Amino acid sequence: MTGALLLATPGDTRWVAGVAPILRDLGFDVHTDTPAPDAAADIGLVIAGAATEIPDSLLRAWRATGPVCAVVLPADAVPVPGADEGVIACLREPVTEAAIVAMLARQRYLALSPREAAGIGPAIASQTFGNRAFAAELVHALVTSAQADLAQLRAADGALDTVRSVAHRLKASAHYVGCHALRALAQRLEHAASDGDAANAAALAAIVAPTVARLLALLAALPSEK
Repeated sequence: MTGALLLATPGDTRWVAGVAPILRDLGFDVHTDTPAPDAAADIGLVIAGAATEIPDSLLRAWRATGPVCAVVLPADAVPVPGADEGVIACLREPVTEAAIVAMLARQRYLALSPREAAGIGPAIASQTFGNRAFAAELVHALVTSAQADLAQLRAADGALDTVRSVAHRLKASAHYVGCHALRALAQRLEHAASDGDAANAAALAAIVAPTVARLLALLAALPSEK
């Protein structure tokens, strides 16, 4: 599961109460009392309140190690001239799921943590009871299914019925390989498509598609049964 670190001062925690459950629904393991992340931490997202006054240089250093970094600003905050949201994103109160998803899509977030990536092989071994031939068959089936689903998702062009069906299948595939974050996002994508929320579905699909492509690359790299 990908970690999300929320940094707020004691007097500025109202946004945390709204953001934390949204992130959990998106598959994040939320932390509010964890030490600052470093390059080795399994943290994929850092969101800081404006009142924390964390230096941009520190946020940029964290971003360089991998995590998406964002700052929560009051609704009436004036944009900072020259701010580069390609490095440090801005979210405005009240923060919504749609805003978070759109931000993650712009930041090219992949819903596949290093820990989950390393656990794909063991997850498949567990599903197949250590039988290598059975594992190879499962990997082949998953790759074939995921390739077809990815192609359909990329070609859906806003067809929400197609997106909903693809997301439902991807949710199952992610479960088989122990990728909780991808499963959670596929579920949110399925719900958005079912609800007719085209904008949120498009942003979610923009995260799910490259994540599935990454999953396919990892599956292809697994040892095959000879």
